[in-house]
Amino acid sequence: MFHKARLFKGTTRRYFLCNFNTKYVNQQLAKRRGTCLQCGKCCDLSIKCPLLKRKNGEIFCRIYNHGRTKACTCFPIDKRDLADVDFKCGYYFIN
Repeated sequence: MFHKARLFKGTTRRYFLCNFNTKYVNQQLAKRRGTCLQCGKCCDLSIKCPLLKRKNGEIFCRIYNHGRTKACTCFPIDKRDLADVDFKCGYYFIN
């Protein structure tokens, strides 16, 4: 239960950061390196994304190349977000 509450808090945090603290988000994204693995881990954090599709054991986003929300395109914003996916992500941050 605590784990789900922490993940929901992270989802809410990302929403507010992306929409109301873009300066912080842009500073953090400048430090982000790597690429999205399209593994879907960030899509299933607190609520299962209805746009995530599973087919033949593969996972993909129906709107990955167009129409994603700010929170989706900015994930991960910082190292706290990486912790939410147990650091199993194609992105990392430099200091």
